[in-house]
Amino acid sequence: MFFKKGITLIELLVIIAILGVFSTIGYIGFNSIDSGSNLNSHKQTLVNYLEEIKFKSFSDGKHYKVVLENSANDVVVNLYEPDSSNVKWRDLNLNRRCNCQSGDSSDDTCDNSFSNVAISSLTAISNYTKTLENLSIKNCDNQNCDNETNPPVEICFLYDGSSPQEKFFKLVGKEDLNIILKLNNTGHVEN
Repeated sequence: MFFKKGITLIELLVIIAILGVFSTIGYIGFNSIDSGSNLNSHKQTLVNYLEEIKFKSFSDGKHYKVVLENSANDVVVNLYEPDSSNVKWRDLNLNRRCNCQSGDSSDDTCDNSFSNVAISSLTAISNYTKTLENLSIKNCDNQNCDNETNPPVEICFLYDGSSPQEKFFKLVGKEDLNIILKLNNTGHVEN
């Protein structure tokens, strides 16, 4: 009887094919984990930023408005303070009811409760501008985000650190992974 040592070409090709399948599955799984990790990292960065602004509004005794906008493939976060020439922003109940209205609104009593001009005319506080890369944002109507609307997402923090209204918004990362966040009336962000 004659025995050969080694493997045949067909056996080698089968082994290479099996390794190729496992490598592909591993790569896809790794990309999925990486995308989810980036989205969670951006979420935490945004939550920390909003907590910082909540504290800033309380410590400075001022209202602040955070505006989140999509810019190419990124989300740009800007912070605005009220017009110094406008005294309406000091009325906490007015701003709570009007959600820090900038410019004119359908309710005349809410006109300019935050600023005498539209938010687009205000200047951002530059050292609080932040960019979250490879992310987009949408406004949502509820915790299930049944109806999405395009940004900007405007969030107001009153000088007591609270928010005048609950706000739902969705962060969308790579591969359409998303997280819906809620800013509650206490100014706290939750999933």
